[in-house]
Amino acid sequence: MSDITVVIPSYNSIATIEAAVESALSQTIPVNIIVVDDGSKDETVTKVQQLVNQNANLTLIVQPQNRGPSAARNRAISEVKSGWIAILDADDYMYPDRLRKMLDVGVNEQLDIVADDLVRVPAIPHPASGTRLWADQPIGLVRMNAGMFALENLNARTGSRRELGYLKPIIRTEFLATNAISYNEDMRLSEDYDIYMRCLLAGARFGLIDPCGYFSVDYPNSLSKEFASADLRRVLDRDREYLTHSGLTAEARQSISRHKMQAYKHWSWMHLIERVRERDLVGALATFAAPPEIGATLVTRIVRHALGKEPVPQSVEREAKVQPIEKILAAS
Repeated sequence: MSDITVVIPSYNSIATIEAAVESALSQTIPVNIIVVDDGSKDETVTKVQQLVNQNANLTLIVQPQNRGPSAARNRAISEVKSGWIAILDADDYMYPDRLRKMLDVGVNEQLDIVADDLVRVPAIPHPASGTRLWADQPIGLVRMNAGMFALENLNARTGSRRELGYLKPIIRTEFLATNAISYNEDMRLSEDYDIYMRCLLAGARFGLIDPCGYFSVDYPNSLSKEFASADLRRVLDRDREYLTHSGLTAEARQSISRHKMQAYKHWSWMHLIERVRERDLVGALATFAAPPEIGATLVTRIVRHALGKEPVPQSVEREAKVQPIEKILAAS
């Protein structure tokens, strides 16, 4: 029996799924692997089935229709028998000794969640350099709480795409079961942020450590996706739910409130765009019936757009430092 099961949701991942699975199979400790195909239209299922035929510790589950990554992960987690769950996306991959290092920390420090600062790399074979997600320098072990986690998911604080919601941790299976925590299946945006936050609010002992070798691959145009206002609204609604938690510290309440305001701004802007596209003047004007900070943000973005600038400028306060992969992994 392995101590850890790697969960891989997959959708139309024929170009990357083999590398993801092989990186899980190559771990230096025994692992189980569950791939949940989420209604792929390409040859992903055929490719994974070939790998299943060659590896007894690999399981394939096929969803009859696409339901999103949250549903796929929940389906896999429902089959897990090991003590820990590791999350791996189908277009990413891992260093062979990653899970051993993380499991050692989790057991020795008695943690419920262990996340390593992931490494962003370009979509090329065997990249020699990359960037750390959160910190450019070694961090050791940082014990996370709800207030700090919300704070480190603020664009204005972290810089562009350096929020901790991107982390792919290992999680104690018993903790999720005991607290009845699973992925929110109505969310296709920030679902990772949501489940980690709910774990923290339930008392999870969460440790963030230096990179052990999770490689998040940056593909061309990966930043171009435009989410519907309904998806953005769900993020706002989750923040509002967190603020009803009875055990919040003053720090956590302040940080979550700031994250809520960020989500409110994103939702209002996209809601306004959708109303304009639909030529719904009444609906567009109603978007401004909001707190003054939201109205001011909308006006600023409209003016920037009229001037030919990006309505939402990219944050560059903490631009990531490119480093050799060997140096990044040496920190752990």
